[in-house]
Amino acid sequence: MNHLSRVQVDLRVSALCVQEGHVLLVEHKSFAPEDPGLPKSYWILPGGVVERGETLEEAVRREMLEETGLECTVGGMIFVKELLYPHPGRDGQGGRHHSVSLGFHCEVTGGTLVTGRDPEFPDDRQVILQSSWLPVDRLVEYDLYPPFLPDFITTGSNRGFDNLSPMFYDSRL
Repeated sequence: MNHLSRVQVDLRVSALCVQEGHVLLVEHKSFAPEDPGLPKSYWILPGGVVERGETLEEAVRREMLEETGLECTVGGMIFVKELLYPHPGRDGQGGRHHSVSLGFHCEVTGGTLVTGRDPEFPDDRQVILQSSWLPVDRLVEYDLYPPFLPDFITTGSNRGFDNLSPMFYDSRL
């Protein structure tokens, strides 16, 4: 196989923290703001790319701290999602992004909630707008991505995330 024809797939992690009827989410600017069919921003779970030499657990804890200022313990894996979406890229040139993200149930153990920053982007192109605890029973009022999140979070909150079998989701933007 020619090395130029290989598919580049990023490995990502996400942290799902629910406490006292609220879920921790991060509001991001849309990666495709010119698309009139998409919201200008959307709410996602804290998370990001696993760095070379980093364990999945280390990546979850680092991403939580970077994006929210909170520390956490990492529990079991609760979902796998494949993502294909337009992405501005580090150079601002754009293109399609392909990644596989593993979601973990987490518990917040410390820190202070802040609106973090994504170190993958320079200050003038930051994508994080805010971090917040949103009420689980009102998630339909917000634009969440990927689309399975509101139902998944509500079901997990009601039944207990430890009682769910890991789910697979294919997401495209």
